[in-house]
Amino acid sequence: MRSRRVRRAVTVVALLALMAAFGFGVNRLIASRKTNIHSETSSYVPTATRPAIVLPGTLYLAQGGQLYRLSDGYFTSLHSSTTAGTWMQPAYVPGTQNILAVLRSAEYSNLYLLSSQGTVIRRLSNNAVVASKVTQVWLNHWMFWPHFGPTGTLYFAYDEPKNSSSYAVDFSIWSGSLTGTLANQRLTTANPFTGGDVEPVPMANGDVMFSRYSISNGNAFSFIALETKPLVQPAILSTGAQDCGQADPSPDGTMVAMICIGGTGLQSTRLEVAPLVGTKLGTPRTLVNNCLCSAPVWAPDGSGLVYYNATDSAGHFELWWLKGALTATPAAPLQVTSNLNFDATSPPSWSPLTSIPVMAR
Repeated sequence: MRSRRVRRAVTVVALLALMAAFGFGVNRLIASRKTNIHSETSSYVPTATRPAIVLPGTLYLAQGGQLYRLSDGYFTSLHSSTTAGTWMQPAYVPGTQNILAVLRSAEYSNLYLLSSQGTVIRRLSNNAVVASKVTQVWLNHWMFWPHFGPTGTLYFAYDEPKNSSSYAVDFSIWSGSLTGTLANQRLTTANPFTGGDVEPVPMANGDVMFSRYSISNGNAFSFIALETKPLVQPAILSTGAQDCGQADPSPDGTMVAMICIGGTGLQSTRLEVAPLVGTKLGTPRTLVNNCLCSAPVWAPDGSGLVYYNATDSAGHFELWWLKGALTATPAAPLQVTSNLNFDATSPPSWSPLTSIPVMAR
């Protein structure tokens, strides 16, 4: 009997690991194309190099489980402790010099509030569940993709509610605050067994844009979705044939940048933009074709956007800049960094602030 219980526990943990990996690894192409990445020693630490161009404001990025700030043409390490896990997905807190970030361990992830120097101010969640002094892995939770709205509301993907009978870990979009309840309002109901709803980006009018996954005929597809009211069916802005995700609406709300896979046979992606009118997307326009692109993010003033693109077959992801992406004739993309290999599942967070306290680089 005991051996049966042990086998069942091992099976459950293995199933959960697979499901969590699927839920988190929603960017299927990037995950598959980085399997033969070079060793970490083949990449520079960002502070050991300078970007090719100086970008406005301040960017926060993740590399190798550590967080970095790019401001005024220099990288600064935040030197956050990695004892409890790896850091990823930074998000600046509007009106402050603080940031939020995800600390991911092997079996759960939490959100932390950090100072501009990388010092932990406080942990915001406690997603490791311990019952009767025995850790029950299948009850642990995951939080990813934090993003603040213009009024200070925090949005993120969270695997709650969790189905205890099937151990489903599909993500839903939640909102909350730093001063009240973190997970205060569930906004979406995800399609089951798909990985769920991820990558929320709040807009100035209160709507939330996100990626929704669906499965049809054994294939997974990503849709750009727009939630206008909590727990109602969202407006679907793209098609399964387009297979688009990682959407980022421009600061003025007129254009959406996104990564699309449809029609490529999962061999490449396209960086596209499309006009947004109400709850409908117009005809998309390809800015970068046949790439391994990820995580487009607009500059706070709308002057252009940054994104990641793999620069070699091993999958080293570097930062690129595309000036004038809102216009009909944008400039040619410029490679900003070399040999840094950023975390392609951690979108840059772009703060308009430039006056960040100086610390040792």
